[in-house]
Amino acid sequence: MSTVKNEVASIFERLKVGELSRTETSPQSGWEISLPSGRIVVRSTLQAEAQPLIVLGAEAVPELLPWVVNEHPALRYVAIYALEQITGKNPHIPYFADTDEEGYRTKAIAIWRSWYATRTEASQHIK
Repeated sequence: MSTVKNEVASIFERLKVGELSRTETSPQSGWEISLPSGRIVVRSTLQAEAQPLIVLGAEAVPELLPWVVNEHPALRYVAIYALEQITGKNPHIPYFADTDEEGYRTKAIAIWRSWYATRTEASQHIK
């Protein structure tokens, strides 16, 4: 798990300073947003950056959850997108709201945490 934790942290640290894993060669699409560094990216770029997180699978879920409440919307989006892809759970959560007075982030985290707990329990019964 420590390796997964380090990998998730590394990806987000890279994104915070505006480093992308690869140069976009495919058509870019979607809305634009800035990374914490000020670099402007489009939705498809953030989705591509989430792919290494998605590949980590279920073990990445606990490490992604804190990023759902990150103050920067681009980083939140990457975490939320990865969680949706990993879990298949798509709770209503406004990606770009500055505040979460309605508690959508908290509810979404509870849904993903429950998914992870159920999956972990099931895998323990198989062993």
